[in-house]
Amino acid sequence: MQQNLPFNERGITFARAGLSASGQLFPLRDLLGATVVMVPRQKPLPIGLGVIGLVVAVAGGILGSGPALLLGVMIAVVGYLSWITQDVIYRMYVTTPAGEREVFTTKDEEFAQRVAKLVREGIPGAPAPVPAAAPPSEPMPG
Repeated sequence: MQQNLPFNERGITFARAGLSASGQLFPLRDLLGATVVMVPRQKPLPIGLGVIGLVVAVAGGILGSGPALLLGVMIAVVGYLSWITQDVIYRMYVTTPAGEREVFTTKDEEFAQRVAKLVREGIPGAPAPVPAAAPPSEPMPG
């Protein structure tokens, strides 16, 4: 086990007993692995709103209906805003004998990767990281 234990940051605790997050406790002896999955922006809702807004705005313009034109523009703007305010999120999962379980969700990829690496390194029986080889020393003149 690494010297990084115990770890306690942003509501995630990892110690000799195991991993604790969001009220869940995963005993260290049950952990088999850890992975981070990126969840991209959701496209259907913003695109759908934008298209509906444009159709209503064009129909309002053709029919000379000011309220329909205004409503269409407003719906299109809501679609655009829902697109630009979405964030890519990252979910960390642990593998246990019972299967894969979600531990937490965050917008910070670096944090999720750091916790996953810490868990992988702390799993009993996991191969120890290989230390970097020291550069060859030059013989001392003598």
